[in-house]
Amino acid sequence: MQDDDDIGLKVVAILLAAIIFACVLGVVMLGVVSSGKSPAPVMVNGEIVPQGEPLATIYFESGKSELPDEAGGAIQTIKEKAQTNPKKLILISGFHDPSGDPEKNALLAKARADAVREALIEAGLPEDRVHLRKPEVVPGTEDMQEARRVDIRLQ
Repeated sequence: MQDDDDIGLKVVAILLAAIIFACVLGVVMLGVVSSGKSPAPVMVNGEIVPQGEPLATIYFESGKSELPDEAGGAIQTIKEKAQTNPKKLILISGFHDPSGDPEKNALLAKARADAVREALIEAGLPEDRVHLRKPEVVPGTEDMQEARRVDIRLQ
């Protein structure tokens, strides 16, 4: 009978410890969620992976990296959203098409992304929050405008 009581006490002690552990874990997780902290960005091969839809997209003229006049609205939108979400990063992705010289296309896409980055910094956003991704190829697109764009996300 003594052995049965010892086993019963051990089972109760293990269950009690599991319940306490679950409660502590729940409180910690609730604190992280309710604190408004953003989860760490998803990284693949040392690069931030875009999450969700872009908050803004800026389209460029063929062969040009100068920020178009109509980009001011997108820059303002990003600035306002970034200021209300100070923990989030600003992720900029430049695109190009697969035709022509891939190296020149990638340099043009990077120059476009750099132009957007500079505009965001000039608008008052901290440099350390603005991150560029490697230029990406838009495969086989019929709409070449999609290959001349820069997407901007908060994440």
